[in-house]
Amino acid sequence: MRGNADGIADAVRRRVEAGEWAGGRKLPTERDFAAEYGVARNTVRRAFDRLEKDGLLIRHVGRGTYLRDEPAEGVAAIVKRIEGTSPADMMEVRLLLEPAATGFAATNASSSALAGIAEAHARAIAATDMPEFEHWDAEFHHRIFSCTRNDLLREFHEVLRILRDQPKWFEMKARSFAEARRKHYCIEHERILAALNARHPEQASAAMRAHLLTVQTNLLGRLE
Repeated sequence: MRGNADGIADAVRRRVEAGEWAGGRKLPTERDFAAEYGVARNTVRRAFDRLEKDGLLIRHVGRGTYLRDEPAEGVAAIVKRIEGTSPADMMEVRLLLEPAATGFAATNASSSALAGIAEAHARAIAATDMPEFEHWDAEFHHRIFSCTRNDLLREFHEVLRILRDQPKWFEMKARSFAEARRKHYCIEHERILAALNARHPEQASAAMRAHLLTVQTNLLGRLE
């Protein structure tokens, strides 16, 4: 076993998986772990930090360290599991989040942030092929989320960006890509940008929803 924090954390996981410790049980103290594995207490503390972050254990001040009754999943595990999310499910989530985010952006965006959104829009208009347009299309939406001033909402969008980078999403976009559709997307982006610049959250939200419905129909062949 490695005599470092990762090695200690792995050893604890193995002992839990082997059934030596059950959920809800109080674990030995950091001092006991340090003595058992021949490491410093701060090494054990770092191992416990990792395990707590992963949802395997929980620490109570003055009471000790306990295994969770039902270990919670870490964020990395959740993201890994949703990498297989279907484009249809992703579009439904986008329809829930992006209109609201666009409304927040209309209220909260700085002038420089709006200029950044306008730049992404201009680059999308000037794009000469599908990969370039897809990049600036994604950047247009990303920059809207970036100026909502809502950290949690921005992080949700980062998850959407991970999903959007999946090969099956890109392949579907490539199959549905046409110059007429690209131009129409740019027209709809223009409407979104105009509402943002006018500081009109309801119009901005409605324009984004209309745009996403167009995307959903082109990709999936259905209306909301």
